[in-house]
Amino acid sequence: SGTTGRSKGAMLSHENLASNARALVEHWRFTGDDVLIHALPIFHTHGLFVATNVVLMAGASMLFEQKFDPARIVSLLPRATALMGVPTFYVRLLQQDGLDHEAAKNIRVFISGSAPLLAETHKSWRERSGHAILER
Repeated sequence: SGTTGRSKGAMLSHENLASNARALVEHWRFTGDDVLIHALPIFHTHGLFVATNVVLMAGASMLFEQKFDPARIVSLLPRATALMGVPTFYVRLLQQDGLDHEAAKNIRVFISGSAPLLAETHKSWRERSGHAILER
């Protein structure tokens, strides 16, 4: 609707949300063994529907953080198998001394969404963590 027009909405049924979660569980290969670090805001689709519903649909576990704290996220990496974030998360995590191959060795998938990642962020992340970031 832009900033001046009347607000518009789109109906999202339970089946729409479940279908999206099922597709992502399948494509990202989430299982009941996964543990997601969730530090996304839940007032945004990525945090509320994507991250949360994927965990619920897969029967996975979640380390739910009240806010994004880069040092805290790095400290949680050894306990997790997945992290979903946005480009600024990954840029800020790269500024943490503790981010290295050892800290990230249990992570199966790093996912970024909501905006494109810079090529430099991809490169630096792979060098520091030993992993690529999957953009959704």
